[in-house]
Amino acid sequence: MKKLFSCALALLLVLLTPASANSAPTRSDGDGGSALAVDEGCPVTVSAEQLTFDIGGEGGWNGLTAQVTAVYQMENPTDESLPVQMTFYLEQYRTYGREGAEALDTEGFSITADGEPVEFACAKAEADAEDTDRFALTYTVDFPAGAAREVAVSYPSRGLGRSDWSSHWRHTFTYLLSPARHWADFGTLDVAVTTPESSPYVIQSSLPLEEAGERRYTAHFDSLPDGELIFTLYPEPRITLADRLSSYQFQAFMMMGLPLLLLFAGLPAAAAAVLLVWLSRRARRKKAG
Repeated sequence: MKKLFSCALALLLVLLTPASANSAPTRSDGDGGSALAVDEGCPVTVSAEQLTFDIGGEGGWNGLTAQVTAVYQMENPTDESLPVQMTFYLEQYRTYGREGAEALDTEGFSITADGEPVEFACAKAEADAEDTDRFALTYTVDFPAGAAREVAVSYPSRGLGRSDWSSHWRHTFTYLLSPARHWADFGTLDVAVTTPESSPYVIQSSLPLEEAGERRYTAHFDSLPDGELIFTLYPEPRITLADRLSSYQFQAFMMMGLPLLLLFAGLPAAAAAVLLVWLSRRARRKKAG
């Protein structure tokens, strides 16, 4: 009986596996963490960061794309001029057996210091996960003694799309905040997210984002918050039971998994009934003989 139940469970898992050649995909490629980092021990401080996500796109399999802009107010508190090397990291997920990318398309990227373009070099870096490619954009900003400068990084970021156990696609964006702890000091952080019409609601966020008008969410932090910023967009204010019941996985379960499970669950009862009938007939034959 245990073997029978194990076979039934294994069959259900196969039926409900989200990705296969003959079923709708449930995950789309997207960008993972992105962050601006500096060498530890650098004396330059960040008094404020304004982080904005301007998200557009139609959703669906192609996902959503955000133009992310991080504007840093920085200051050199020393009495010496400093050339400061900074590195912006961007991670991209690989899914469905795709090989890793060797180069990053930097169209839509810009780095400025006080509004003036800054040249940068892009190279592939070592990633922590096997299904992720990491790239490093390295550049240098000169800080005169005691001077404050505004450094801005802007880049396109693709949301990681998932549709497992929901009737619509969920789109998740990630921005890594923890590398900012390497700065000598970090002040305030302001976040603003503008969502698209196709997925206007933030249904989950690692940090508190408050509605600030139609398709707009904001947050203010007096200091660098703990953890990373990860938030998910959805066409509805929340994932309802109806959403889950109309998902691909539930429909597959109802069409194939549930009948098979009931069949396997009924086999022990049927076997017991046959055994009882056989024992009853055998007892009657012995009595008659």
